[in-house]
Amino acid sequence: MQRLKQKLDSGTTVLSGWCGITDPRYLETIAEYDFDAILLDMQHGFFDETTVQQGIATLVARGKAPLVRIPLGRWDTAARVMDFGALAVVAPMINSAAHASAFVSATRFVPVGNRSFGPRHAASLYGIDSEQYLTGFDQCSLALAMIETREAYQNLDEIIGVAGIDGVLIGPGDLSISFRQNPVPDAYGIDTIDVVKDIVSRCKLAGKKTAAFSINPQAANMLHGLGVDIISVGLDVTYIANGVKSHLAQLDFR
Repeated sequence: MQRLKQKLDSGTTVLSGWCGITDPRYLETIAEYDFDAILLDMQHGFFDETTVQQGIATLVARGKAPLVRIPLGRWDTAARVMDFGALAVVAPMINSAAHASAFVSATRFVPVGNRSFGPRHAASLYGIDSEQYLTGFDQCSLALAMIETREAYQNLDEIIGVAGIDGVLIGPGDLSISFRQNPVPDAYGIDTIDVVKDIVSRCKLAGKKTAAFSINPQAANMLHGLGVDIISVGLDVTYIANGVKSHLAQLDFR
């Protein structure tokens, strides 16, 4: 259970997949590849409480760290997916210290937060007892606040200063939308690339982890060069599309 945090603490980059498709066989297939972690997306993906619980169990059984992005403002779901065994919870649109504090309250036990006691399933999933969960698991699971608006960027120091926030996940598309005031995203474009670099730098100075989404390997390589701790590359629809394109491109009759 502690491999994710140990990997991060050692300075090794964590490579993550990103999935919104809930089909169990599909998730098993993705877990066969060289990802350290896989994020299950409940915000824009199709996971609900039943399928995310099953997905977490599938990933743990295959040695992959399960990360979960919850729907907007669903602190009850944040606590639930930790009970299911998520090793990191990502909360979208954290724009203020107040938002961050609400997130922490749901995901951390006292004295840091007010998470209700119910770790038996997660403890069993990782082959430990509830006491071991309380003394170890709560310290090695991550609460990651998404920074994806101009407001969040302006309040970054206050957000990462909230006790119990382990770091941030940069949402480059929405960040560009907020800064450009244009609904068409320009992830890591000229309007926000310096903002992204500043977020990473300030989080490192504060001792907080950074994570970021990248749609392609080029963006992932750029993020690695910046020293981002958790880098997701692609998502399920691009994995499928690129596989189909690769097959079709090798045909000599199309």
